[in-house]
Amino acid sequence: MNGQRHTSDSSILDRRTLARDHRRLGALLRPGMHVLDVGCGTGAITADVARAVGPTGRVVGLDRDPALLARARARGADVPWLSFEEGDVLARESGPRFDVVTAARLLQWIERPDLALARMAAATRPGGQVVVLDYDHTAIAWDPEPAGPITRFYAAFLAWRAAHGWDNAIAVHLSKLFADAGLEEVASHVEDEVAERGAPGFEDALDIWRRVLDEIGGLVVEEGFLESAAHAAARTAWGAWAAGSARRQHMVLRAVVGRVPALR
Repeated sequence: MNGQRHTSDSSILDRRTLARDHRRLGALLRPGMHVLDVGCGTGAITADVARAVGPTGRVVGLDRDPALLARARARGADVPWLSFEEGDVLARESGPRFDVVTAARLLQWIERPDLALARMAAATRPGGQVVVLDYDHTAIAWDPEPAGPITRFYAAFLAWRAAHGWDNAIAVHLSKLFADAGLEEVASHVEDEVAERGAPGFEDALDIWRRVLDEIGGLVVEEGFLESAAHAAARTAWGAWAAGSARRQHMVLRAVVGRVPALR
């Protein structure tokens, strides 16, 4: 299969914050740290990282999407210790310059997460840490169970991802990938995204899947994993479910941290 053709939705990326959407990273940051944010998108979390490390620190955001980077650069224009680079982590070769190298919700879209992790570790100073946050898409739970057209779309979505070589359960496999990369003190932390009706952010959480249906659904159909009529039925059913009976959405998310061995 060909590689990733869709682009990330800037409105979703813009809503994200370090405190809510990358909590383990936030707990590790200290003033003066040098941090590389791989797959930084619009720079919303990256800008929060820059505020956390302060002017004695240095933060670099890396992304391969020039449109998202334009938004990121505008966001960070008044922060001299924050900069952004266009590039692909798989092609990036860097010496060990950073105290922390992180990627959030990125490895799920990479066919060679092991290579991406190796590149991230290579950019981390001895004794520094690598932090990866990602999903287990196979474990998502909705309450109540959505109508059949939605579950059929979701099965097709997972099959489409798998055909591209993207790990649907990457969160489960991160700890082993870290160990295989030679990282030490590997620890996995639960950062599940749970949205309940009546709580702040419920509609935004459900809206992510409406956007997947609208923006990725066409590719799922085009590449032969679902018929167009089934896609249309799923879009209609999702709108009715989200506006009506939906009570809870639980997305499984893990933050895995590992340390680059110190020089001996």
